[in-house]
Amino acid sequence: LRSRVGRLIADRMPTGVLVSPAQQHGGPFPASTQPGFTAVGLPAAILRFTALQAYDNVPDALLPPELRDRNPGGLPRWIDQHCTTADIGATP
Repeated sequence: LRSRVGRLIADRMPTGVLVSPAQQHGGPFPASTQPGFTAVGLPAAILRFTALQAYDNVPDALLPPELRDRNPGGLPRWIDQHCTTADIGATP
């Protein structure tokens, strides 16, 4: 699924927003892609949504190895506003 979706949700319902060809995002017709007024206009949309995938309440066992609580490879990660190579939940 990672190659086809931008968000995986586990044990929860999605927002219910339907994405369709007729959907518009910038106020009344005609739709606007002006970056200051829409979440889909460029470049503002890229600045708002830079993650390629989001994992929402996904169990640790189903996450990619780089995102799991354990960090056996010692990858530097940004956790709670600190760069660390420790496991999540480990005491420093």
